[in-house]
Amino acid sequence: MLKKYLLILLVFAGILSSCTPQKKLIYFQHGEAIQQDSASLFQPFELKIYPNDILQVQLYTINPDALPSISSTMDRSMNDNRSVYEKGFMVDNRGYVTIPLIGEVYVAGLTLDEAKLKILNEYKRFIESPTLVLRKLSFRISVLGEVNNPGLIYVPGEKITLIEAIAMAGDLTNFADRTEIKILRTIEGQNQEIVLDLTSKELLFPNPIYLYPDDIVYIKPVKRKALANVSPGLTVITSIITTAVVTLSLILRETN
Repeated sequence: MLKKYLLILLVFAGILSSCTPQKKLIYFQHGEAIQQDSASLFQPFELKIYPNDILQVQLYTINPDALPSISSTMDRSMNDNRSVYEKGFMVDNRGYVTIPLIGEVYVAGLTLDEAKLKILNEYKRFIESPTLVLRKLSFRISVLGEVNNPGLIYVPGEKITLIEAIAMAGDLTNFADRTEIKILRTIEGQNQEIVLDLTSKELLFPNPIYLYPDDIVYIKPVKRKALANVSPGLTVITSIITTAVVTLSLILRETN
């Protein structure tokens, strides 16, 4: 009977001593696990404009006094206390943005440089030698799952790589499955799911992987995460079994 209890104790101790394999904790170990579906991710990145984007349009002229009604609306600092929606102009569902003086301009599907040139040409009809600064204010992504600081990340510039996003989320936890990183993306109404192996060096060369606005990066846990969550309960059970075995051993000695 004593041997039976000792065997149970050893089984529990073995379970509790298991840990996350080292191989799953090391980045960029090999270059063979990237799925063929992700090949398009390695193309040069160009940030494009889509419906519901928020654009910041700043107009500068030789004579600012010539546009008093526009300056107060368009010349806004990125550091003021207004929300993103108050600072910029929204692209509607048709792909048009409505801007003071020139009205509606179709910008959906254009890069920022292409949209800037198009808007600038419209202003040249009314203003002498205008200068335009165009930014996308609604660039945000979500990083969920096994990272230290999951949540929304607002991108201050025009691009962000997958590695940069993970770094901004506080890096992966020890329970993250680095061989299966998912990027969930919606472009023009089509849902896409890209699965990547973060241990692959191909994520860095020849081009890094850039994320798109509203991308969701999901890092699933390794299978042993479930065991880790119940470890405290197993520790209590193990303690009880240990106490029972020791007590039983003493009783058997006394009876013998």
